[in-house]
Amino acid sequence: MLRIGVTGLMASGKSSVARRFAGHGAALVDGDALGWEVLRGPGIREAVTAAFGPAVLGADGEIDRPALGRVVFRDSGAMARLDAIVQGPLLAEVRRALDAATAPVAVLDAALLTRWGLEPALDGVVEVTAPVETRVRRLVASKGFPEAEARARVEGQRLPPVRGARRHWRIENDGDPAALARRADAVWEEIRDLAQV
Repeated sequence: MLRIGVTGLMASGKSSVARRFAGHGAALVDGDALGWEVLRGPGIREAVTAAFGPAVLGADGEIDRPALGRVVFRDSGAMARLDAIVQGPLLAEVRRALDAATAPVAVLDAALLTRWGLEPALDGVVEVTAPVETRVRRLVASKGFPEAEARARVEGQRLPPVRGARRHWRIENDGDPAALARRADAVWEEIRDLAQV
């Protein structure tokens, strides 16, 4: 089985590319969904609350992701504290999900892939990029954030560059969905040939 990571900054279009690959038959491992499961896991809520205070909890007592996001995307130290709490359990879940995949190609959709240093564990990495203004507009439209908050999140996110990948593809997303689909399909053809499917 070929393991391919799809990564990119917030609102770059990485999940659109990963879903496109899934539409071609890849098994999709959603890093964001797994992250949400981990945040709801035993002991994690308590650790997050201890680190960031009760303001990150919703009325139901669960972690309020938008509230947590407003804290960590504006403060690199806060993001590092959150990573220290969730990274170990999350990586265990990612590896479990990849191991459970049965399709010839498994695709890991994960913004934090390079922060986790997962490149050497994968057969290739697809990096999706988009201009800042495009990402801000997309975040406002998709999440309903005020522009100032969307811009703060976009400009506050920093990820290490892709390093140590066996293969590295880059897809530029200029905001045209048809063009993004064509670029993703071209990369998929190369991935499919590598997987011999």
